[in-house]
Amino acid sequence: MKPTLTAILAATLALSAGAAAAQSIQCGQPYTVQRGDTLSQIADRAYGEPQSYQLIYSANAAVIGPNPGIIEVASVFNIPCLDAPLTASTASAAVIRQEDTTERLAPAPAPNQQIRFVTATDWAPFHDQNQEQGGMLTEIVNVAMSKVRGEDGYKIDFINDWSAHLQPLISDGAYDISLAWFRPNCDVIDRLGEGSQFRCNNLDWSEPLYEQIVGYYTRADAPAPVGYQDLFGRTVCRPAGYSMFMMEEHELVEPNITLAQPGTPDGCFQGLVDGSYDVVVLSADVADGAISELGATDTVIKHDALDSVATIHAVTSKNNPNGLSYIAELDDGLRQLKDSGEWFEIVRRHLAEHRMKQ
Repeated sequence: MKPTLTAILAATLALSAGAAAAQSIQCGQPYTVQRGDTLSQIADRAYGEPQSYQLIYSANAAVIGPNPGIIEVASVFNIPCLDAPLTASTASAAVIRQEDTTERLAPAPAPNQQIRFVTATDWAPFHDQNQEQGGMLTEIVNVAMSKVRGEDGYKIDFINDWSAHLQPLISDGAYDISLAWFRPNCDVIDRLGEGSQFRCNNLDWSEPLYEQIVGYYTRADAPAPVGYQDLFGRTVCRPAGYSMFMMEEHELVEPNITLAQPGTPDGCFQGLVDGSYDVVVLSADVADGAISELGATDTVIKHDALDSVATIHAVTSKNNPNGLSYIAELDDGLRQLKDSGEWFEIVRRHLAEHRMKQ
């Protein structure tokens, strides 16, 4: 949208007044991006909490695009209120079940009778059996599918073995769709590791269920990296078992870096604080909780210029003859969910509840 003369004059005045950049931003009102703004700064001025920028990104992902480290001057953002009333879930828990082992699986249903989704727990706030409706992404898919199929047209099972989902569960047709997986940049497949290449070559993807900001963190007293190559030669921490594609894409692999992989995000940040590691690469919503728990908010800094967006999707096997049609149904429901505003309300509720637990 082309800025009006009034908006241009307002932006000019804001730049010339030294105090203007520090003024508060009112939630519930549109905000026009000024020169020098970052998502963290906008969140700090709106909420007094720079770590709440993920919510601002989710509310404005279509405007911001895939690079949250660069926001366009004169873009108009919706600034949601953190204390706005949360809407109740409309999802039915009846379609969510737990399967303890893969040995108990029934034969796959006949085509087009029922779509079978599989997910797993212990990935809060996205998938977790202890959360309302099984987590944010479980609820998004549940409500989206209810719009296009009705409750009898699909089931969502928790099988708590992530490593079995892509092989054999969806590859052999026991399930149709797995929730949920990060999509690597398959345009640079030659840079990707074996796991990421498998996803590129063997999976079909839904539209994004959620876009997650991935941040790069260093100690506040360390030299600030301007680009990814500034991290070459450093010890970079990414927890064991976490996807590596966002680092592989930028050649942040050995021998360009020394890779450290403790078992938890807390382990990465503890090592960063005590000097064992130089950099931590982690999604912002997970990182903020770990940093806060360590009491390291003044010790650790995120470098907004290196932010990237990792998109999370439902996936089906390319071997599934009905996979693409099932994904198309899910995408249809997702579009309805986003057009109605329900998608953002689900996201906001789960992020708020997760934030209160941290």
